[in-house]
Amino acid sequence: MFAKLTSLVGGGVVLPFELGEPHSSAWGQWTHYRGTLTADDSPCSVFRISAVNKDEPRLRSARNGVKRLRTLRHPNILAFKDAVETEERGEHVVYLVTEAASPLVPTLRSLGLSGPQRDQYLAMGLHQVMSALSFVNNDCKLIHGNVCSASVVVTEGLDWRLHGFDLVTEHRDWPVGIGADIPLSAASWMVAAQYKPGEVGKQNWDAVRTSPEWSVDAWGLGCLIQEVYSGSSLARTEDLRVTDNIPKNLLPYYQKLLASTASRRLNVIKVLEAGVLKSKLGDMMVFIENLALKDSVERDSFFKKLPSMLPSVPVPVAQRKLLPLLAAALEFGGAPPMALGSLLAIGEGMSEEERSKQVLPILTKLFASNDRGIRRGLLENISSFGHALPAALVEGQIYPNVQTGFGDANPYLRELTLKSMVVLGPKLSQKTLNQSLLKHLAKLQVDEEPAIRANTTVLLGNLAPQLPDATCKKVLLNAFTRALKDPFPPARAAGLRAVMSTAKHHGAEDVAVRVVPMVGPLCVDPVQEVRSSALQCLEQFLGTLQKNSRDMEEKAAASATAGGNGAINSSGGGASTGGSLLTGFGWAVSSLVSKSGGATDVASVHQSQPARATSATGLGRSSTSGGGGGAGYTAPATSSQPSAPSISQKITQGWDDDDGNFGSVPSRTSSRAAEAAEEPISADVGGSGWGDDDDPLEDMVDAMAAEMEARKKLSKVTVISSKHATGAATRKPVVAGARGGGVAGARATVGGGGMKLGAKKLAKEEADEFAEW
Repeated sequence: MFAKLTSLVGGGVVLPFELGEPHSSAWGQWTHYRGTLTADDSPCSVFRISAVNKDEPRLRSARNGVKRLRTLRHPNILAFKDAVETEERGEHVVYLVTEAASPLVPTLRSLGLSGPQRDQYLAMGLHQVMSALSFVNNDCKLIHGNVCSASVVVTEGLDWRLHGFDLVTEHRDWPVGIGADIPLSAASWMVAAQYKPGEVGKQNWDAVRTSPEWSVDAWGLGCLIQEVYSGSSLARTEDLRVTDNIPKNLLPYYQKLLASTASRRLNVIKVLEAGVLKSKLGDMMVFIENLALKDSVERDSFFKKLPSMLPSVPVPVAQRKLLPLLAAALEFGGAPPMALGSLLAIGEGMSEEERSKQVLPILTKLFASNDRGIRRGLLENISSFGHALPAALVEGQIYPNVQTGFGDANPYLRELTLKSMVVLGPKLSQKTLNQSLLKHLAKLQVDEEPAIRANTTVLLGNLAPQLPDATCKKVLLNAFTRALKDPFPPARAAGLRAVMSTAKHHGAEDVAVRVVPMVGPLCVDPVQEVRSSALQCLEQFLGTLQKNSRDMEEKAAASATAGGNGAINSSGGGASTGGSLLTGFGWAVSSLVSKSGGATDVASVHQSQPARATSATGLGRSSTSGGGGGAGYTAPATSSQPSAPSISQKITQGWDDDDGNFGSVPSRTSSRAAEAAEEPISADVGGSGWGDDDDPLEDMVDAMAAEMEARKKLSKVTVISSKHATGAATRKPVVAGARGGGVAGARATVGGGGMKLGAKKLAKEEADEFAEW
């Protein structure tokens, strides 16, 4: 878009700017361009005028304007940047570089203001121009000679600036005689007729010399007022009589400015002193611009009222002028922290692109502030602008400043810092999350403030999607189970909800060994919210365990079908083949019961059925560590399976242990022999190898082999018993359960014939074989 002019410049002159597109209008013979300073790439305005002869009147006037603008310094006069005079393609060219600005009339049209907001903005702009004009006339004793809408421009911050000083003349040094070579008389032809007062139009220079220094410019100010309120450039002098658009309070002063007699025209300063152009908008801007001169009481009072005044401020003015003023005041300490709320309120009405350019750089600087009030305001409102922060900006500049709040002595700031991570956390890298944020959260989970502990758990649950799976499995469950022990009820409830929301990261083993035992006691928590969440949590994870059990059964069945059909079919006649993992355990238990309990027959099995309803003697009482059996035993009344303690009962023996073996189960290979000698057979089923990673098919084959060995020994016992039996008919022994298998299979009771199974040799042999298994 920008075209460098260095190629167009002769004599090796390097211009300090790049020239852009021209504006639609400019004063006099000048052309107004958009430009960029090459030194810092900042925007600027470039005014260009050229002539073939370097002594032409318009070039002399241009040089006069450059000289005056260079020496005049006022807040409402266009700021001078640089000037260059050179030759281009046979022409003499003058470049004037100033602060970036736009022509007045097109800018007013583009703003599209109306109603009270338009009136306030126009009053503020006219007040600024009158201040500059009063400075020129009354302080510098100069005649501007060219006041109109073309000699006023609007800055990026929508301030009005006076420029076009080509005709500026010193009033007190006015020479005697008409036609003297002075800028006003020499270049008056550059001013359109409708803007010339009577004495200038008639070239009555003596009247100009004897009139007050403000008389010529008072007429020009009247023309400017007409153009501003009508919204268009003045076409003819008669249009000055149209006063319908002029505010009623300003109308008397407008008429005095346009008096036909030069000496009777009103001094500009009188209009300022009358206060007819005072407005709330103008007062607001003046107060902020002079904030350093105000005491703390005045500043606090102003910024308390500022939020209520913002709706009356035109949106373009708030965004382009008020916002930068507030940002500068906050950055350099002139404004109290409460001003941050107004700054953020202005930013909410901006587009994402504008906010990224104007608001986010300001906020980034404010995050580095040591003022707790500013940090508090930023953290309280981070949800309104945090989503627009780029991840790179958060990672590199914002988070390093925010993280200091985790260790702040003020609990409220610690909590605000914690809550801000809901917005900032997803924008952090994995390295920062793992090495920095999680360490801070670990400390906050044991904070002395209960609310902070609870919110830390909530945050961890929200951050889980941003954490890698390995980190989740390592960190989350430890943190959540800690929260379940918190004495603060909301912290416990938060822990339960967090466990449920991160269920996909918890495997079935963790659920069974860690989650269920910790959640169970909370089902009777005295706080209803905790109880409800605990029951919901258990219900959810029960489904997880049930699904896992079905998956294990399907996997075992698939493994058995693929590689174990031959071994299962050779296990013996009468037993069902191809069973599940649970059926394999049932077979192993059946053979062990037969070996330690004695021979049985079909009749004794049927005779034992009525006794099951009343007997209190369980399977465990019929087995001893030495292998010597009693006269008989009776199976439990309510189940066809032997009574066995559940896995949860074994886990709960280490309830409050925080060691690494929490809820662990003894190894099958190391403890089975000892349990066979000390515990009932049914207890061995419940505690030996449950949850181990053994091959289910291998267990099934071992169990079936033990079953066959037990059958052989049982046959030997029957033969020995039949030889020594007296006074009773010999019954053929039958192995119970040969038809059905399972845990209840091969149960028998000794009766009728009074057979005794007490041979020490056989008992020792049985015990040895059991230990080997």
